[in-house]
Amino acid sequence: IVSLFLSPSNGLHSQSLLLDEERGRLLLGARDHIYLLDPDNLSFQCTSYMFVFCPCLFQLECANFIRVLHNYNRTHVYACGTGAFHPTCAFIEITGHKKDGVLKLLSNTEESGRLKCPFDPLQPFTSVLTDQYLYAGTSSDFLGKDTTFTRSLGPPPDQHYIRTDISEDYWINEARFIAAHPIADTYNPDDDKVYFFFREVSWEGNDKSILSRVARVCKNDVGGLRSLTNKWTTFLKARLVCSIPGPDGVDTHFDQLQDVFLLPTRDDKNPIVYAVFTTSSSIFRGSAVCVYSMADIRAVFNGPYAHKEGPDHRWVEYEGRIPYPRPGTCPSKTYDPRIRTTKDFPDEVVRFIRFHPLMYRSVYPLTGRPVFTRVKVDYTLTHIVVDRVLADDGQYEVMFLGTDVGSILKVVSITQENWSTEEVVLEELQVFQNPSPILSLEISSKQQQLYVGSREGLAQVSLSRCHLYGQACAECCLARDPYCAWDGHTCARYIPASKRRARRQDIKNGDPAMQCWDTEDSIVEEKILFGVQSNSTLLECIPKSQQARIRWYMQRPGSERREEVRFDDRVIHTERGLLIRSLHASDAGVYICVAQEHTHFTHTLLRVTLQVVTNGQLDRKAKPSDDSAGGLHHGTESRQRYKDYLRAMSSPFSSLEEYCDALWLDKRPLRVRGRGLGNGKWKHIQEMKKSRNRRHHRENAYSELVRVSSAEPLLI
Repeated sequence: IVSLFLSPSNGLHSQSLLLDEERGRLLLGARDHIYLLDPDNLSFQCTSYMFVFCPCLFQLECANFIRVLHNYNRTHVYACGTGAFHPTCAFIEITGHKKDGVLKLLSNTEESGRLKCPFDPLQPFTSVLTDQYLYAGTSSDFLGKDTTFTRSLGPPPDQHYIRTDISEDYWINEARFIAAHPIADTYNPDDDKVYFFFREVSWEGNDKSILSRVARVCKNDVGGLRSLTNKWTTFLKARLVCSIPGPDGVDTHFDQLQDVFLLPTRDDKNPIVYAVFTTSSSIFRGSAVCVYSMADIRAVFNGPYAHKEGPDHRWVEYEGRIPYPRPGTCPSKTYDPRIRTTKDFPDEVVRFIRFHPLMYRSVYPLTGRPVFTRVKVDYTLTHIVVDRVLADDGQYEVMFLGTDVGSILKVVSITQENWSTEEVVLEELQVFQNPSPILSLEISSKQQQLYVGSREGLAQVSLSRCHLYGQACAECCLARDPYCAWDGHTCARYIPASKRRARRQDIKNGDPAMQCWDTEDSIVEEKILFGVQSNSTLLECIPKSQQARIRWYMQRPGSERREEVRFDDRVIHTERGLLIRSLHASDAGVYICVAQEHTHFTHTLLRVTLQVVTNGQLDRKAKPSDDSAGGLHHGTESRQRYKDYLRAMSSPFSSLEEYCDALWLDKRPLRVRGRGLGNGKWKHIQEMKKSRNRRHHRENAYSELVRVSSAEPLLI
């Protein structure tokens, strides 16, 4: 994490981010505040403006949560907040330069935010401001029942307020809006449209379900003349499908759309659509990422319409006559001089669009299935941003996926020679200490930074974290991270313009045998670990490569043959290593942790020598004595020896003599200890005593312990 902007005691709620790379500023809409931050360093706060409006004290959330932040021009920003369930909007002027910017609310521009901003701070919502018009998908009432997609603002005198028709059975029903983007369909500006994505409740007869949709409206739509007045007359919608085909013909559907990201291409009219979905089933919980093309979306909108006889009927393909001009087409004098605006549409066109806004065919992913799935995990995917990265062997798309537990998944999509795709998890980063859901996610390819917002605060994370992949060429190559390459000395950021002969990178195959010449000479980490009989112990081994499969082998004392460890209820393989729940004397030996990569390249990560301390070594009984008090004293002494032995093994000191000196100070009376010993020194000794058990000890300390334990239980 490069920098962190933490929240105040009542929570930051960073739900809206406005990144302006051209002017070098980042605006954060939070609870009761709008912050102007430096995108290079979030810890440097330029200024903030308190935007409080709380007329109703009986509400649970009596605060103004900023949900709308858009650049209106070079000097003004349009902002809206929930206003304690009374949405309010206003213009904010930004003056000054990057380091000394000032926010100033223009109080004479304050207006109602109804149909521009949601009432509820947690309600899914989307908005986009283009050509000085604000397009928003939200609810028009306090309860969130009437959901609509609207257009407002605009330069005078062309301020045409317009919305979707109130028709739950045909248009929009209990929608949760996700994203909205202006996209041009052709080179004719009259064909410019706004595409928006949402999920809604759908009724097919008596069957209720939640479906994901993509819809579009024309920018030059001004409503109908006699019907659909101040309503969209070009509104069309289609279903977005994200499913895994089943062997018996039954697909596993991810129905609930969570987020959408448009990855630009060289053609502005054809961005790639990335979408995150989750399941609506309470039995099967999972998330998926599907990728769509604008060509496929447009093909569905140019296809057949759906039709149903009434609210209780099912949608079927419309086979009747389609009026002219085709419903959903934008008016343009280029196509027909008689139809210059939507008010010139014939009545039959407006009537047709009122009862046939749904397209019969659905939009399917490019690959026919999700490109990335997550099932049987304790989190769901909620946000996505994508970066296109140029590597040594091609161009790759890297996805950054936010979750509802505050973590970020870094995933790369790799296309193989047979055109099949492989999704590789490069990293899973827990951004915030508390598992708080990700509320906003913004990427800056120019700054090579990722901005992550949650209730806790706002974090700035670097897109490349090459130092995590170790200090060897093989580890760097096995990571398969397009941002990183081996430069001959370390795993560093890959820069396409630089020319270095020693640079090694292989994203497509990730085969270090072809890229690195030091694979055979790699140094294997060695450890010595002591375990007490009948107790549990963990042999920790975590590979740096996310794609590695760990295998454990054991070599018994006096044998040169190694055998693979068999797992059962006592010996368990975990993500962090090998867990032995109850040590036996026969468990002593050398354990080898071997990583097998996807390319069948195997390398040894760790060699652990496990020595088992038996119960007889810990508690040797003395000869029988007639004196019962002496026996009791010996039992107490043995238990004390056992405790001292464990404390010696877990001590942070480099030698046994240092431990004895510290223990001698501990045994002295309090009055004597305080005499001649400064408070600072005594505090230092106490801190050393509180240190937890460390996994690594120096070999000389272990050799001393082995010699002591082989003869008698340790007594100090």
